[in-house]
Amino acid sequence: MTAPVRVGLAGAGPWARMVHAPLLAAGPETELAGVWSRTPEHAAALAADHGVANYPSFDALLDAVDAVAIAVVPSAQPDLAVRAANAGKALLLEKPLGLDVAAARRIADAVAENGVGSIMLLTYRFADVVRDFLADVATMNPTGGRACFISGAFLSGAFAGGWRLDQGALLDVGPHVLDLVEAALGPVADIQGHGDPRQWVGLLLTHENGAHSEVTLSCASAIEPSRTEVEIYGRDCSAFVDARAGARAESFARVRAEFAEVARTGAAHACDAQRGVVIQTLIERATRALDH
Repeated sequence: MTAPVRVGLAGAGPWARMVHAPLLAAGPETELAGVWSRTPEHAAALAADHGVANYPSFDALLDAVDAVAIAVVPSAQPDLAVRAANAGKALLLEKPLGLDVAAARRIADAVAENGVGSIMLLTYRFADVVRDFLADVATMNPTGGRACFISGAFLSGAFAGGWRLDQGALLDVGPHVLDLVEAALGPVADIQGHGDPRQWVGLLLTHENGAHSEVTLSCASAIEPSRTEVEIYGRDCSAFVDARAGARAESFARVRAEFAEVARTGAAHACDAQRGVVIQTLIERATRALDH
């Protein structure tokens, strides 16, 4: 039997507690091997919850593990990711990779130069319903589509603060939706936009194949449950996915299995760091469109 990949967790905030730690600890493909955080008391509490080591420094964590999961704010992720890649550790990365394209490229370049595997946690891409949807769209000749991510996450709760409120929905949830739309309809030639990332954003995308799509983003809307939907249309058929309908436990089990595989082999993945650069570039282009 193949030994589990020993993964260290950098970060001990809400997302690390809710997702990364239980995902990695569940096995059998991975083992949560320890925690480090810039907030020692948070790291100590999370490590105690899972009965693992609490490391005093990021370097100490790197020395003890095979791979690293990073669950920190976007401004902090690039430096940690580059250090981990330079140490030969595979990376489970958060979206967005950073605050700008230059930061995202730093990560992707370090991953490529060191030949380590990487996956960015675009969670919807690991759901059966989304993979089936993208497979169906691949058989179509689409002319357009629409997508939305609408939630009240910025109104209350664990994610109603910090960088998410400062930067807005485009940087926070934009990676999920822009990834799905671009994966379905192909590379984007032009982006037009209007709105305020802290309230409501509308984007009009023209794709290189001539298709058009409309994307709506808001995390400050009083809606329950939230919506993450993509529809693609052609002259002969259409396809629809409610991305939130994916079985959460099943999706995270697939993340764990596929991350273990890329950690062992260094193989490319559809959601790797280079994909993160593509998505970061789309976010930057959309941000410029909102400013005009």
